[in-house]
Amino acid sequence: MYNFESVELKNHNDELQVVLHIKVPKNSTRTEFGAEFNFKKEETLRSNAINFVKKQFPKLKVASIVVVAGTLLLTTIPMQKAEAHEANFNMSYLYFGNTNSYISQVDKTQGNLNLVSPSYFDLNPDGSLKVTSQFDIKFVTEMHNRGIKVVPFLSNHWDRTIGRAALANRERLTTQLAEFIIKNNLDGLQVDIENTTEIDRDAYTDLVRLLRQKLPADKEVSVAVAANPNGWTKGWHGTYDYKELAKYSNYLMIMAYDESYNGGPEGPVASIGWVDQSIQYAINQGVSPEKIVLGVPFYGRYWKEGAPASEGGSGISNAKVDEMLAKYGGTVVFDERSKSPKATITIKSGDPTTTIAGKTLAPGTYHLWYENNDSIRAKLRLVHKYELKGTGSWSLGQENTSMWQYYKTWMSHDGVEVVPINPTQPKEQTGVVSPVQTTYTVQVGDSLWKIATNNKMTVTDLKVINGLTSDVINVGQILKVTSSITPTSTNQQPIVTNPKAGTPGAISAPAQEAVSTKPAVKPAPTPVKSASTTNKGSVANSYSTLKIGSKGSAVVTLQNKLIKVGIYKGKATGTYDTGTKNAVIAFQKKYKLAADGIAGAITQAKLDSVTPTTVVKNTTPTTSKANVTKAKIYPILKLGSKGSAVVNMQSKLLKAGVYKGKATGTYDRTTKNAVIAFQKKYKLAADGIAGPATLGKLDSVVK
Repeated sequence: MYNFESVELKNHNDELQVVLHIKVPKNSTRTEFGAEFNFKKEETLRSNAINFVKKQFPKLKVASIVVVAGTLLLTTIPMQKAEAHEANFNMSYLYFGNTNSYISQVDKTQGNLNLVSPSYFDLNPDGSLKVTSQFDIKFVTEMHNRGIKVVPFLSNHWDRTIGRAALANRERLTTQLAEFIIKNNLDGLQVDIENTTEIDRDAYTDLVRLLRQKLPADKEVSVAVAANPNGWTKGWHGTYDYKELAKYSNYLMIMAYDESYNGGPEGPVASIGWVDQSIQYAINQGVSPEKIVLGVPFYGRYWKEGAPASEGGSGISNAKVDEMLAKYGGTVVFDERSKSPKATITIKSGDPTTTIAGKTLAPGTYHLWYENNDSIRAKLRLVHKYELKGTGSWSLGQENTSMWQYYKTWMSHDGVEVVPINPTQPKEQTGVVSPVQTTYTVQVGDSLWKIATNNKMTVTDLKVINGLTSDVINVGQILKVTSSITPTSTNQQPIVTNPKAGTPGAISAPAQEAVSTKPAVKPAPTPVKSASTTNKGSVANSYSTLKIGSKGSAVVTLQNKLIKVGIYKGKATGTYDTGTKNAVIAFQKKYKLAADGIAGAITQAKLDSVTPTTVVKNTTPTTSKANVTKAKIYPILKLGSKGSAVVNMQSKLLKAGVYKGKATGTYDRTTKNAVIAFQKKYKLAADGIAGPATLGKLDSVVK
């Protein structure tokens, strides 16, 4: 049973959001607590939270509940969308490795897998079963101990002759498969015979029918089918009778990748439109969405500038792309049309070498279309859009493992962004009006606090908007941020889109028939270093990040406040020098902030909250004797705040008719409720925090 120590009510997209706060156990770090919660206690917490909110707010129409422990987001629960789709099935193929590496790969998924499909079943030339050397009963036992099913896939590795031999020998083959699966306590079979054609269509369906007939009901049968966005009926695509195959299988796994291929023109492996059309085709063939699993690629393809297209398109794992970006630098742009990232990397003579699938890359500039967290998340929204069974992926070990900390959130949120900022209302904690959503790529030395500060956000907001469930971030990880000013970070650049890239249906049927969907790429799980994207917006009551070398009126204001609180002994010169930095560090230490000497949003907000509300002189060094302007400096007041600023606010709330208590100078629950009532009345973000927008409005209402 969880005890909630505090509750916040927020206006989120014009709907009521309840934020519940719980304590992290004293003997547990936030990361440890988050990991334990994610895997063991989520359902209990969700149930407790729902019951608590229904009991405490029986008459309120609550849209969602957010549960946090400190700055750690634990879960988000949609309430008004209780009937919304939630996917709970996720499988992945195991192809590159052995038992030990397989176990390691599975454990890195942080409990996100229901099922794994290892490469245990191949075919002999006569079409009979060939059990591969990768089969290990130890692995099966280990997975079952983790509650994960083991359903090997049967492959002909694109060999049409062997594939047809298997279909011709299907009676014997299916008997061999059924006997082996039952004897070794496997959980079923996935048929992955590829590169047969329309003339094999009926035999293929009959193979699946025989498997269903010979395997016990508790053993599953599934089929990996070619993505067919263009409705082709000939060649490889003609093999698959979607509707009939669905009758005899638990689900069809759509291999929604290889839109671009080895020897073809460069482009995304799986553009969003191409994937969407592939799903639509399956549904139009009469397959129930509950029997469709969307295949997601954990790999990309690369092309060298100046080389013939016929020499490009070799496979590369997502992790290997990250490794190359970390090794050589480069840029990454996110193509909005295809929802796919494209990296550009230059290898110079004398640089360390990179080898992919036995091939050492020569010096030159390479274009790499691959998948990252943003592109994978976009694909998962299609799972919710069409209410599919879930996801599959080719293949485990090729992904950037940072993805797994968000995957459960993506699978359970009905594809809805969880953004605690109402784009049409002020954000009290930061003072930013009309925030613009941008992205930021994590650099060496970054922390959640640092990124949040530089983008005028709270750590909680940063975690909620990205679905983070721990404080762990990786170099190269792309985070969504909200900002209304030009970021100061040098690694941010405008989004570049390529309208020509990722055009659905760019492959001809004959060309695609010659392509294997299984790239021979070995995993390389190394973090990425890349460029990112941003936009510009307007500024109102926002904090600039000030540090050594900063100059101007914002520094004057900072120095004046530091003088008033007795920290800074110098003059307000408008230059952020060593003396100013030391004063900022002293202030940060006094109030238990990260003592880095950089005056970001959190430091300045805290300074505002402890500085008396007065009229200050706002000048620059060159105009200190003239052009003195008056500016009202508003603190940020919230539960627990004390002092004359609270007295002043309470007195005004009394005059506004929303506060019935006394002006005690203590920001208690009654005061917070009055602030919420005022915010709702004047259509502000109703979070109970009195920041510049609320106090400014209160001043305009109460003269």
